[in-house]
Amino acid sequence: MTGEERTTEQFVRDESREAELPSEVDLHDDRTQEFSHLGLSRMRLDWSEGDAQAVVDLHRMIENVILEHFGSAYQIMNDLYEIVREPKVNQETGEIETDENGWTVWERNDSGAFIEDYSRLGSKEIKDFLFKITTRLFQWEQDAAKLWGDSMFAKAVWEQQLARSYQDSRIQGARTVEDRTQAARVASRDERLFALFQSVISRRADAVVRSMQLLSQRLKDVLLA
Repeated sequence: MTGEERTTEQFVRDESREAELPSEVDLHDDRTQEFSHLGLSRMRLDWSEGDAQAVVDLHRMIENVILEHFGSAYQIMNDLYEIVREPKVNQETGEIETDENGWTVWERNDSGAFIEDYSRLGSKEIKDFLFKITTRLFQWEQDAAKLWGDSMFAKAVWEQQLARSYQDSRIQGARTVEDRTQAARVASRDERLFALFQSVISRRADAVVRSMQLLSQRLKDVLLA
């Protein structure tokens, strides 16, 4: 392996490692004076108009993917809520309100919490939910593993593009590490965003499976109590 290849490999490794770290602000002692008088009234508190719509669209696409793979888990949760929660009724039409996916919208109290009564959940219903969850966990876990694999493949594609762009910028005359780094980041931007998209989907899938496993255990505890 040549010195150039090692440099590129190290660059990709560092970029990949940094991409997985949470964003942090590191204020050194000699810089804190700059922030002694923050203009909090001018501080941005939300997405810009264009970014806000892009984020809404992104969440909708992610939600559609999750529903495609884990719609049965959402159906189970909705069936459980049908028993223990109060549906929100449109005061003008008298109809039960639903969201954009067709799920029932549930009534909340003054503090914002859902109105729930778990005494309505009998042993027959608990057994039914337990069987539904445990018999579906096999497929949910397989789907979650597949989505994790997709995110790993997407990350590998990004890293390949990052390395290729870094080497190309060297060939094209970029002299400094900073110039090559910036060129590689710009050239691999689409691949990185797609990798992030796949990573979020994988995290959401893991959260669904983990939540259903926990619900199954709690239902079992109640049944055995």
